[in-house]
Amino acid sequence: MKYKDIITLPLLVITIFCQLVGEDYGPIGTSRPGAANPTSSVPTGLYQFEMGTNLETSPGRDTTFTIPTLLRMGIYKNVELQVAYASKYLTLALLYGGIGVIKGLENSIILTTSLTENNDDLTEYSTFFPISYSFQDGFSIWGQLAGTFFNNKEIDPIINYSLAVGNSFNNKTSWFFEAYQSRFMKQSKNINDPPFSIDYGITYLSDNNIQFDLSMGLTFEKDDADYIETLRFLEWGFSFRLPK
Repeated sequence: MKYKDIITLPLLVITIFCQLVGEDYGPIGTSRPGAANPTSSVPTGLYQFEMGTNLETSPGRDTTFTIPTLLRMGIYKNVELQVAYASKYLTLALLYGGIGVIKGLENSIILTTSLTENNDDLTEYSTFFPISYSFQDGFSIWGQLAGTFFNNKEIDPIINYSLAVGNSFNNKTSWFFEAYQSRFMKQSKNINDPPFSIDYGITYLSDNNIQFDLSMGLTFEKDDADYIETLRFLEWGFSFRLPK
């Protein structure tokens, strides 16, 4: 069996199965692409897989290749468990979402902990506060504030934030643009302006339970009075949702 057949056959089976159960739920909501996390959970009893292929390069360095993978499991109304793996890091998370007191406004709270591959010790803890607002014409704005704390006392805590906008081309295709940055919580540690990143891309909803995405991004660092490009990436992904 050829390599492309090994990949194509499982995807075909998944696509057909998702289409059979897709009418029972609303359109899939994913945490990819982009840096910001979702504001709503996977429906109770469902499993959602999100995976991608990321190519990253910077001046003077070889291109790196990673396959970030995320499993989301709806365990209760507005509550989900997450298991993620990327770049030799395993991350466990608990999301409580669908919080909203104003029409169109929604937010969630996500608690995570991570450990490195072949290491039983937890390396870091993070808390995320994603929020989104959808206008009547379909235009949306979203972002998040997050803090990360490390078991290694020599590493100072980090705060990161992101802001994104997006809209739909039609019922199936959408676009987004996002900016995000990380910096030390102690202002004295931020001697120079920290790097900032942008990414942008499109998503395609082929079915209520299936989404494809393509995105790319750049990172800039300040050099004297100018900002120079130090990193760029290209990523494509596939997400699908299954019943229990």
